[in-house]
Amino acid sequence: MAFFKIAGAVVFTAAAGVYCMIQNRQLKISEYEAVFENLPEAFSGKRILQLSDLHTKTYGDDYDNLINSCTAANPDYIFFTGDLYSRNETNLGHKTVLMKRLREIAPVYYVFGNHEADTPEKAEPLSEKLEQCGIHVLRNQKTRLYIGEDFINIYGADIERRYYKNSEGTYSKLPKLSADELEKMLGKADRRHFNILLAHTPFPFREYAKWGADLTFSGHCHGGVIRIPKVGGLLSPERKFLPEYTKGVYVNNENDKSAKMIVSTGLGKFRLQNPSEIVIVTLKTKAD
Repeated sequence: MAFFKIAGAVVFTAAAGVYCMIQNRQLKISEYEAVFENLPEAFSGKRILQLSDLHTKTYGDDYDNLINSCTAANPDYIFFTGDLYSRNETNLGHKTVLMKRLREIAPVYYVFGNHEADTPEKAEPLSEKLEQCGIHVLRNQKTRLYIGEDFINIYGADIERRYYKNSEGTYSKLPKLSADELEKMLGKADRRHFNILLAHTPFPFREYAKWGADLTFSGHCHGGVIRIPKVGGLLSPERKFLPEYTKGVYVNNENDKSAKMIVSTGLGKFRLQNPSEIVIVTLKTKAD
């Protein structure tokens, strides 16, 4: 009897290991439409591909599998919302290779995540290399996307480490990023025009909307690591259970307008019932 119990436990453990391995190799494409009345007509139908939180994942030689999926999605723009690498990685040359290959598909816009904020000695030289390759690295900066004379604004928030970890390296009593702080970082939002904000963490969504973002792209939460049916993501990187924002489209109707946020589950890190994803957002001026 003891033999069968041990054998059963071994089989169960092996099966669970295989299941987890398969789960962590999956790559899903999630597609959304984002409808805005104040979006210039010229941008209606444009496709934004969002990547986030790659960390140490590679997806084949020189990221071939990831690149093939991104190419097939046929995006007009690519947004990378932070954590291009993990803080413990030492050789980041292959990250430049990935971003150069993405740049061959569509213009790429990149903001830092908490792992970049943790390791400025790595992030700074990587940023310089990426800019030399034609990547738009937005560090509390604004740029514009033009189609003819029409344009939309893209802001990139370079969020300081203290919003992710305290001085002791733990997650207690973290300050909250406010609309006023965003204004100090990014300047006043240009409310006469359509504003996209790239900001790694989704938790200040209400403040992003209050500041003036029409559409925000975030990541950071890895989908909550483990997703529970009808409940959502289980855990945030700050070790908080059932975080408010982990995956998909969120809407804020405060401040006399409807702001939206897209949260990617990201590409890297351990996950369960929570595939890595490429996000495709199609901009619309009205619902079909």
